[in-house]
Amino acid sequence: MRVFTAFVLYLVACMTASALLLPWLQPLFHAAFGATPDRALYRFGMLLMLLGLPLLMRALDLRDRQTLGLATGPEGWRRPLGQGLLWGLSMLGAVLGLLMVIGVRYLPPGALSAGSLFSAALAGLGSGLAVGLIEEFFFRGALQGGMRRSQGLWPTALAIGLFYAVVHFIRPTPLPPDTPLTITSALGMLGGGLANLEQFAEYADSFATLVIAGVFLSLTRERTGAIWFAIGAHAGWVMVIRIAKRLTNTDHQSPWISLIGDYDNITGWLASGVLLGSVLLYARRTHTTSRT
Repeated sequence: MRVFTAFVLYLVACMTASALLLPWLQPLFHAAFGATPDRALYRFGMLLMLLGLPLLMRALDLRDRQTLGLATGPEGWRRPLGQGLLWGLSMLGAVLGLLMVIGVRYLPPGALSAGSLFSAALAGLGSGLAVGLIEEFFFRGALQGGMRRSQGLWPTALAIGLFYAVVHFIRPTPLPPDTPLTITSALGMLGGGLANLEQFAEYADSFATLVIAGVFLSLTRERTGAIWFAIGAHAGWVMVIRIAKRLTNTDHQSPWISLIGDYDNITGWLASGVLLGSVLLYARRTHTTSRT
């Protein structure tokens, strides 16, 4: 687990460095992007993580394309990327469809048009590919490639899935009103994100969805030998979420409201069930030559 520990500590170090530097850099972030301190802290931490990742990979001897999940077979990278996109769209598309059938999410009058659908889909595809490339290279590329040198598939997939889910729920909390931005308050925002883990019961449903999603992505990385399918699936999920948030609303009075979580009003127990079924289906439809 040396590689896993190194990646966790690296992420913590980058976020801590972001908090220490934020009081001097926040005016620039606000002027350029209108970012609030908590968003600036998180995004700058991710930027530091991205910039320093080559040094971490060199220290852990993660250099070749096969280990990093960047290798391409005879079919190239476009086909697995497209296949992953179709899987991602189908998986969360099914979730969104079921939520609309039972009335948990609904289309407000006049919300749906060809233009609005195209705009939401295009924005989702763009952001999904960007986020998918970065996150999949970090989690299912370098981290999984390093861990698989000494760990079996399922321990690796579960550990990365848990790490992947935790990262989504420890985002820095907003700076309290009338509180000056100092190193102490910046570290307090970071600590507030970590404190969210104490409220696990409030988001256990969405947490489960993200863990299963992470396991699915690790399985596709294992079976295809690269991260292109995972990037496509990730982009497909983001597309559906972007479309759902742009065009539909949540009926919080629905008797089925417990099927979704407060995290994004889409993930939850229903999504967890659909994704778990997708993992089993994908596992049966693909062959494995991996060591377990």
